[in-house]
Amino acid sequence: MIQTFLYKSENGNLYIYDNQQRLSLLIHPEFEKVYEKSTNADPYYMKKYTYLRDNGFFVKSKLPDFMPLEESMVKGNIIDTQQIVFETTDSCNLNCTYCALGKLYEGYDEKNGKKINTHYAINLIKYIFYLMPKNKNKKLFISFYGGEALLNINFIRRIVEVTKKLNAEKGMEIMYSMTTNATLIHKYIDFLVANKFRLLISLDGNEKNHSYRIFNRNNKNSFQKVIENIDMIQRDYPEYFYNYVNFNAVLHNRNSVKEIIEFIYTRYNIIPKIAELNMRDIKPDNKNILENMYHSKRISEAEYQKEASDLSSITHGELLSYKELIDFLKYSSINYYISNINSLLHTVEKQLPTSTCTPFSRKIFLTNRNKLLLCEKINYKYSMGKVNEKVEIDIQKITRQYNFYYDYLKKFCQTCYDYRFCGTCLFHLKNIDNVNTDEFVCENFCDLTTFKKKMNRIFSFLEKYPNDFSEILENVILA
Repeated sequence: MIQTFLYKSENGNLYIYDNQQRLSLLIHPEFEKVYEKSTNADPYYMKKYTYLRDNGFFVKSKLPDFMPLEESMVKGNIIDTQQIVFETTDSCNLNCTYCALGKLYEGYDEKNGKKINTHYAINLIKYIFYLMPKNKNKKLFISFYGGEALLNINFIRRIVEVTKKLNAEKGMEIMYSMTTNATLIHKYIDFLVANKFRLLISLDGNEKNHSYRIFNRNNKNSFQKVIENIDMIQRDYPEYFYNYVNFNAVLHNRNSVKEIIEFIYTRYNIIPKIAELNMRDIKPDNKNILENMYHSKRISEAEYQKEASDLSSITHGELLSYKELIDFLKYSSINYYISNINSLLHTVEKQLPTSTCTPFSRKIFLTNRNKLLLCEKINYKYSMGKVNEKVEIDIQKITRQYNFYYDYLKKFCQTCYDYRFCGTCLFHLKNIDNVNTDEFVCENFCDLTTFKKKMNRIFSFLEKYPNDFSEILENVILA
């Protein structure tokens, strides 16, 4: 049962947190004596304790009320989806050691150089455009993914052409994006610039940092070619580079947060996204290989902060601790009601279990095998439909499947202190296919001890950077 509790920051400051009220309070150390039923507690704080108890603190919390997914929600998501992603091809000219679609992993379809079916992809676009109403304020991303997406440039050109024609009637703001290893950009940069493609370039830092990303043909580090192409864009298309280019680095045992940031920011004045190695769907025989390559982002960030780098203030907003504070203030603090004022009218708070995206709410991902997935980060066996001569999405079946998972997961969520925003996608849970068995356990379940440690982290960070509170309130919650 979720309960009110006390916790301390690293500075020894004492706080009380009540889940029901979404309220955190700084309290006097004497209050702890009352909380622990000490016989020599100060009468003033005894009265304070009684006041809080009479107003809902320290009582049994109501169990969270989790609602089911409804078919209407899925239908609405398809109409309002934010992004359509195409797996243009499973071919790649690199052989990155840690590639999530490489030999160390399972959970994806066989890779044999297959390109996406252009006709089927166009059918999907037409299907979605037909459903979407005219809306000049609507933003829709059309994105391309691989393999290396640029190995199927003819498909990309055709999709851009078709999308522009279809959008002439709808009037939406269409934005194109692509994930690329940047080795082929020099061939197609004019097209990418003309269509304002947002590029997410894979770059792991300096030459040593980047050494897991090798060419297929000769096993040589791709660093020099990648840097040559990036430098070309920065030199020849400076405005485009500033507005449309970003970087994604994978953290591993040959780099660090410090090395990645200092190389990319110093050279290109851009703060990169940094991702940990994918530790899901690993082939059993390869577990040791990936564990040896794995480098914790939280630990690497902590090491970087200790060095007091000149770039620390610039990269502050990208820290995991900063993002954890944002999530806490958005979902688990009283500030939640600032941007969700209607919630004050309801005595019962309803939500869906876990933080799993509802089907197609954020994106629709079409693989080169004509499968529809929620995104490119989940196992291909969790297909939500397919596309051929027509788009096949069984909304009733999808809703039923989600609710099957939810019915079993909610018993964990109801007693999880982090249920409001756990960050967990159910399709990333180990053994999710056995969710209806006694053996299933949610590995991200947050009990009282775990949540106290999290609150310690959050408020220790907030005490160190008090200005973050007003910045997040103004720029995230109020926005």
